[in-house]
Amino acid sequence: MEIILLIILISLLAVVVFQDFKHRAISWFLIPLLFMGFIGYAILTIEVGALITYIGINLYIVFSTLLGATLVISIKNKKITNIINTYLGLGDILFFVVLATVFSPINFVLFFIGSMAIACIVYGGIALFKKKEILTPLAGAMSVLLIIVMVVGQFVPSFEFYQDIIFSF
Repeated sequence: MEIILLIILISLLAVVVFQDFKHRAISWFLIPLLFMGFIGYAILTIEVGALITYIGINLYIVFSTLLGATLVISIKNKKITNIINTYLGLGDILFFVVLATVFSPINFVLFFIGSMAIACIVYGGIALFKKKEILTPLAGAMSVLLIIVMVVGQFVPSFEFYQDIIFSF
């Protein structure tokens, strides 16, 4: 059952990658499907109480990050700025909420920061090379990295999404 669910999740993530890279947008129905799929996967893996705690902590991290970004951009612009659809797409933000269901808090922070950094470096380099501003398919880029992590996780038995990496050694 677990492997079938992983194949479905990887397939849905592949659709996110395709849509975000091609259209710089993702279909709304992918978000609830991914959310339910990752919740189902988590329930097969850890206790519900731990999952609720992890999701709560991860959502706090997401919303704190979004609030911090809003504050920094608002200070820079010298007025209160809505970052949705100007700096981040709604699909990206909803994808962050989905990601909050995928990892334990420390693994989430490592994935969240790492995947954003990689996306910024790659698309920042592309923007410099093209010498123009481009839209970053953030949900798509993060989905590529999540697919890689999910596949590698199948071959590294000591890696578990819901067990913090620093405590597993």
